[in-house]
Amino acid sequence: MNDDIAIRARGLSKTFKIYPHPGDVLAELLGGRKRHVEKAALTDVSFELRRGEVIGILGRNGAGKSTLLKLIAGTLERSAGELEVYGRITAILELGTGFHPDYTGRENIYMGGLCLGMSRSEIDRKLDSIVDFSELAEVIDQPFRTYSTGMQARLTFSTAISVDPDILIVDEALSVGDAKFQMKCFGRISEFRAQRKTILLVSHDLNTVTSFCDHAIILERGRVHAAGGAREMASAYQQLLWSANPAHRVSPALQPAPSEPAPVQQSTVITEAAAIAEPDLVSPAGTRASNRYGDGSMLLEMYDLLDETGRSIRGLRSGQPCTLTFRMRAIRDLHDVSTGFAIKDRRGTVLFGVTNISQNQPPARLRAGEAFVLRVAMTMWLAAGDYFVNLGAGHLGTSIMCDFIEDALQFSVAGPGGIFTTAVVNLDASFSLQIASETAPVGGA
Repeated sequence: MNDDIAIRARGLSKTFKIYPHPGDVLAELLGGRKRHVEKAALTDVSFELRRGEVIGILGRNGAGKSTLLKLIAGTLERSAGELEVYGRITAILELGTGFHPDYTGRENIYMGGLCLGMSRSEIDRKLDSIVDFSELAEVIDQPFRTYSTGMQARLTFSTAISVDPDILIVDEALSVGDAKFQMKCFGRISEFRAQRKTILLVSHDLNTVTSFCDHAIILERGRVHAAGGAREMASAYQQLLWSANPAHRVSPALQPAPSEPAPVQQSTVITEAAAIAEPDLVSPAGTRASNRYGDGSMLLEMYDLLDETGRSIRGLRSGQPCTLTFRMRAIRDLHDVSTGFAIKDRRGTVLFGVTNISQNQPPARLRAGEAFVLRVAMTMWLAAGDYFVNLGAGHLGTSIMCDFIEDALQFSVAGPGGIFTTAVVNLDASFSLQIASETAPVGGA
């Protein structure tokens, strides 16, 4: 055993037997004739996860994500392959496992804790902290069935997260409760990460994956579609979802720091014409093929980021006006075009984005050969850092991309002084500190 390995899977596969009728199970056993069909949920999945790493599992519904987590958690038996797991596991797979609707919240904490492998004495020690984390002290002795769905989720999550595991498995459980409770959940996950716990996280929220995960795996139809750095896999997953012809991509992990959303002031103008002159724009011809996808119904011809004088720019001051502009041409007649852009940080977290639909403009209609220019005037209120721009257009009805480029532009911002070095937003604040007299009431009379 390598002491640095937490989970190792080699050729992991899981096949389910599907019987058309319930009686076919007994008939097959007695008659010896096959009456089932086999459904492969996972096929030849291999990966290694080291201690202290956080890995995201991405994939569409039915891709095999939950099956993989259940195999690792030990609630399912594998059909083939090898699986090695080193350390105590806590799996938050289905909130409510082990909870009974007629028992009180307090009684269900004990039932749920026992199901998660805790001893009764361990639950006794952690009971108060579980109740405090759930914020359900006032109703903890009422029947579980009287709780709202959100309250039930909060209690079950609080119970599950109280276990001190070596490996934490979370399957789409971070959306429980209100915004305040979600922040607490993310805070606890962050504590586990700081303690170098190994974490497997399934989420359809790409910002969550890029912010929390070191690496990611994309599953598609039970197989590994791609594996690599969280940011690259977030882009690859978008390509899988929205492209008519997704590509397989494997790349090393990227590990820059996470960030928060930033406000940007903008105005959008779409101009349609058969031929449009737009000087000093960048040609996308040299863009890497793996970063560009679409069905070929439009061509992204030129794009650029311009300063106040209209010159191409890749370095800005925080608070500086600028304009993002690009030109796209229709290859065939189109009536449902949605176009726009998104700004991301180094980790891949989307900080801001806008489309003609979000700006309450109708879908663009173009005849073959016609083009439009998108111009977005904005004030770049981002703090110091490096940023990337995704841009392109897609079909509003099907969400298939016409032509789209990930990380088409990279630019840097020289941030203002006097703010946190980790900040990504410049709110242009005026800082004033006054010493109030001891007799003056706070906030005035």
